[in-house]
Amino acid sequence: MLAIGLMSGTSLDGVDACLVRIENNQYKLEKFITLPYDEDFKEKIARNLNNDTAKLQEICSLNFELGYWFVKAIDILLENTSYQYNDIDFVASHGQTIWHNPRPINGLIPSTLQIGEPSVIAYHTGIKTIANFRAMDIVAGGEGAPLVPFSEYLIFKNNHKNRILQNIGGIGNLTYLKKGCQLDEIIAFDTGPGNVMIDYFIKKYFNLPYDKDGNIAFKGHVIEEVINYLMQDKFIYHKPPKSTGREQYSVNFMENLACKLNFSKYPKEDIITTITEFTVRSIVYNYRAFIKNYDEVIVSGGGSHNQYILSRLKHFLNCSVFTQNELGYNSDAKEAIAFVVLGHMTLQNKPSNVPSATGAKDHVILGNITYNPRKKG
Repeated sequence: MLAIGLMSGTSLDGVDACLVRIENNQYKLEKFITLPYDEDFKEKIARNLNNDTAKLQEICSLNFELGYWFVKAIDILLENTSYQYNDIDFVASHGQTIWHNPRPINGLIPSTLQIGEPSVIAYHTGIKTIANFRAMDIVAGGEGAPLVPFSEYLIFKNNHKNRILQNIGGIGNLTYLKKGCQLDEIIAFDTGPGNVMIDYFIKKYFNLPYDKDGNIAFKGHVIEEVINYLMQDKFIYHKPPKSTGREQYSVNFMENLACKLNFSKYPKEDIITTITEFTVRSIVYNYRAFIKNYDEVIVSGGGSHNQYILSRLKHFLNCSVFTQNELGYNSDAKEAIAFVVLGHMTLQNKPSNVPSATGAKDHVILGNITYNPRKKG
C-alpha cells in the first residue's frame, strides 16, 4: 500500500508532503518534499489567523486555495518518483489550522478549524482523502492535540530507555514514552512557543524567513528583564493535557510585547537570542515540572536545525540530546508521516487518538473520508 501525507504547520513554511509505503503495519518513507509558500500567500494565511485582520470571504477562499496547493505538492512529490495518481491508495491531509480553541472561553465551546478542502484533493487526483483529524477528539472531550504521539509510540517506544520526543515547529510539543510504555501511558502536550516567535522577530528585524542554524542567536546575549517577563507566560505552567497555537502567540501578542518591553532600546541580536532562549527555557521547565525521569531527548521539526536551541538544551538537561535525523529518521517529515499513520488507522476503523495525551474521554476513530468522486462501485 502507498499513501501520501500532507501537513501545513504553524510555521507557515509551506506544504510538507511525504510518500510512505505501508507493509505489515510498518511505515517506510519513500520520498519527502516541502513546497514553500510564496510570500504573498504566506502573508494571506497569517492575516487570517489574526482576529483583527481576518476576513470571512478570504478564509472561505483560502480553504479551496490550500486544497490546490496540496494538489500541487502531490504533483511535485510524484514527479520525483516513478508513481502516478492511480498507484496511491489514500491521501491523509492535516490541512492548515486557522483556529484552535480546545477549552470553553468567553461563551465559545471547544472547537477547532483546519482548512485545505479535501474535496479539491480527491477531485483533482482521484485519490481517497482523509482529513479533519482533530475534530472527533475534541467532541470526545479532548484537546484535539497532540495527535502525533500515536505514530511516535509505534516508531520510538523502547523497553530500556525513558524517551522524550521534542518537536519544535511553530509550537513546541513533547511526547514522553517511559521505558516499556503502553499506549495508554503516553504523556504528550504542547510546551509553548517553538519557532513562531523567533521567526516573527527575525522577519521584523533582519528581513529573513528564519534564523538559519541559530547563527544570529549565537551573536547576542540574553536580556534578563525580557526573559524574566516571558517566563511568566501562564501557558507554560498549565498542567497537561494542554495545547496552544498562534491564537496565544499571535502577531498582536508579539507586537504588544515589543512595545511594553521597549525592544527598540536593545540590540537586535540580543532580542533574537532572548526569544530563542524563551523557547528553550519553556521546554526545560515543562520537563522538570511534568516529566522528571528521562534518559534521552530526541528533537525534531524546524527547531532541530537551530544549533543554538540544541546547545542550550544540552546545557540545561542532564541527559543525551539527539536530533531525529541523527537516529536515521527524517525530522522534517515527522508530522506528515504521522498523518499517514492516522489515516491508515481510520481506513481500518481503528481509533488513533491517545486519551492520556489529549484528555479525551474515549478512544475514537479520527478523520473524515472524501472518496474519489468519479469512482463507481
